[in-house]
Amino acid sequence: MKTVLDEVDPREALTILGPSKAKIRGGDAGETGADWPEAMLRARADVLTKSKVDSGGMRPAWLRYNGNFYRNVGSALGEAAGHGRLLLLSGGYGILRAGEPIPYYDRKLRLSDWPRGVLEDAVLGEARRIGATNVVTFVSASADYAKLVRRISWSSSEIEGVLVTIDFNGGGAQVEVPRRLAQAFGAWWRGSPSDYPPGMVVEVLD
Repeated sequence: MKTVLDEVDPREALTILGPSKAKIRGGDAGETGADWPEAMLRARADVLTKSKVDSGGMRPAWLRYNGNFYRNVGSALGEAAGHGRLLLLSGGYGILRAGEPIPYYDRKLRLSDWPRGVLEDAVLGEARRIGATNVVTFVSASADYAKLVRRISWSSSEIEGVLVTIDFNGGGAQVEVPRRLAQAFGAWWRGSPSDYPPGMVVEVLD
């Protein structure tokens, strides 16, 4: 199944993935200062004061999450994280670079927690920082993660946004949707469109 997704080189784009409620505790990564716009860091600090945060150790963000997407995605995730062009959305941290060390925490993304424009500007700023002209996001269609990406002003920027979701209405969506998103991301990363999952929806944003 060929889509507009296949016109985007995953190693040149900025990729965005969602987090998961399931997380691995502990960790031994060192804490580093986050190089993000001051407005996002202030908003992040405010949200974290309202969140459950564990002081039991730090792990790179891409190794913290352990939900169905992360258990099914395979080697593509580590390769993308190592490539340095991967962001993870987060209820407690807003936006994370894949290698950014974080503790265990518990907070779902609620756009009402974040000042309008702060996360949107951070996404566009990160794309510009790495020289990406495409941003490709793989998230559930119904969550605030998709709402965030849809409300970025793509048409007024020089960057094209692509949103990949899964159209699935059967039982067990909490397992099946992230599993199919993992399959979609892996197939795109490997350049294997024949492996795209059923129900994959690719939306060019404006």
